[in-house]
Amino acid sequence: MTLSAEWVTAAGTAMAGLATLIAGWAAVRGVDAWRSEIVGRRKAELAEDVLAQFCHARDVLIWARLPDRPLAPAPDGDDPDERHRSHASPIERLTQESALFSELQASRYRFMAYFGEDAANPFEQMRAIHGEVMSAAEALIRDPNEQASDADRDRWEDAIGWVDDGDDALARRLAETIAAVEHVCRPLIADQRPRLGKMKA
Repeated sequence: MTLSAEWVTAAGTAMAGLATLIAGWAAVRGVDAWRSEIVGRRKAELAEDVLAQFCHARDVLIWARLPDRPLAPAPDGDDPDERHRSHASPIERLTQESALFSELQASRYRFMAYFGEDAANPFEQMRAIHGEVMSAAEALIRDPNEQASDADRDRWEDAIGWVDDGDDALARRLAETIAAVEHVCRPLIADQRPRLGKMKA
């Protein structure tokens, strides 16, 4: 049986159409893979930047809460000016690094866009810790004659770092905040680095 010219032409057209369809499908798959690679890279870069910001903020808060006071009282009694400087020290130190905390909070919404609303929790915790240190220092400055209750003053002094390491609840919260960010960021950073190495190779 001999195929007519029409059948041959139709078969050729069908094969050409199938080839075009396959090529189009491959192109779409290629674009999807490229898009996925770009998004993955952006997520990893954002994760690395945000984790670095959190670690920097942690170190600043640790520094801000280092007690700026003598280890023992002066022989002639407590110096009000020295006490005032000690209470003001956390505010001065945190104010010096105010740009860092502003940049950290500015990253919050980009982070949420990639990682979901729950990813905002560490940002809220960091802002709360920063606010507690500032508020406690301000409260101590406003109470130079120690008219506030012992419980209030103890709470304020704990917040600015005048507390034994074993009893430092704020330091534990800070460590938990960093751990929460690392839980999100480190797997992405670790996953992206081998890919970048292959691309360079």
